[in-house]
Amino acid sequence: MGVLLALLVATPWALGLATPLSVATSIRDAMKRGVVVLDDTIFERLRDIDVVVFDKTGTLTTGEMEVIDVDVSDEALADAVALERRAAHPAAAAIVSAVESKAGDAEVVHTDGGHTGSGHDDTETTPAGRDVCDFQTHATGVSGTVDGRDVLVGNLDLFAEQGWTVNSEIQEKAGEARGFGRLPVVIGRDGRADGIVVVGDNPRQGWLDTVTRLHERGIEIAVLTGDDEEATDFFAEQDAVSYVFADVPPEGKTEAIRRFQRDRRVAMVGDGTNDAPALAQADLGISLGSGTALAADAADIAIVDDDLSLVETTFELAQTARRRVRQNVGLAFAYNAVAIPAAIVGLFNPVTAAVAVAVCGGLLGVNSSRTLF
Repeated sequence: MGVLLALLVATPWALGLATPLSVATSIRDAMKRGVVVLDDTIFERLRDIDVVVFDKTGTLTTGEMEVIDVDVSDEALADAVALERRAAHPAAAAIVSAVESKAGDAEVVHTDGGHTGSGHDDTETTPAGRDVCDFQTHATGVSGTVDGRDVLVGNLDLFAEQGWTVNSEIQEKAGEARGFGRLPVVIGRDGRADGIVVVGDNPRQGWLDTVTRLHERGIEIAVLTGDDEEATDFFAEQDAVSYVFADVPPEGKTEAIRRFQRDRRVAMVGDGTNDAPALAQADLGISLGSGTALAADAADIAIVDDDLSLVETTFELAQTARRRVRQNVGLAFAYNAVAIPAAIVGLFNPVTAAVAVAVCGGLLGVNSSRTLF
């Protein structure tokens, strides 16, 4: 009888339940926090990650361009907007939106049915009626003819390529803007620069806290961006950021991941369509909720909301899952260490053996269900 009872209490079901119960509970906790885990091996894989690579635009930043500063005449700005309406770049949309919003705010309607503007001619604040021809899109801006005048809108490289004159003041302002991670858009007419509009893509709230906490876990942080090197100085100056790769084209992101993978395990965090290949290449891909369906499909973890702090939460969940597994395995071994000798020496009968089995299973379930952080 003692041997039979020993076999009853020593069956390996407790050890068999220890890991899946812990993983299932961690997946449940992740879902509650807005983190969709697409693979039950993810928590184990997260613990092996050495480097987390963030795409800058739309991931560490909001991805929504807005005008930060305007230093150009209304007339030149109106000409630029006439061209920017036809451009597809987010900076162009931000400039058009800002000008239209300002024009709307400046308009005052009178009780007699008339109205006054901001003090300028309508052609300055309402560029839609301007005559645009010879519109061309360049890699770094746009050009065309507006009401008979040649107009160029883009960065300093475009002005250099076209042989247009840019004075030292505008060059200095453009350099300062890039140093703060902003995008300077130079506006020129008839062969010379008239002024500059600074467009910014603001960092996400709490991004530095997130990368700092990851860094404190011993994880290296890398930032990838298609912007030039000066525009990444803000990120490179942060102690938590170990690597910054500028001027990276969309297809270059995958190659950057491969380089890290030569001697490290890599997680990639991105949100856009051009991030999908890199997310798929990484040992573990994490997509943000604002991203495209293609990015989500390529990822192993999908963060439903735009809360960047949940990236660090996934690593905490992995650590929690590991603690749960260890505790459950410890409980299973402790149960066997006590129950088997007791059954052999005759301290158990069938009823107490069944109770012991139920108590052990209950302890495993309770330990797996409780929140550990």
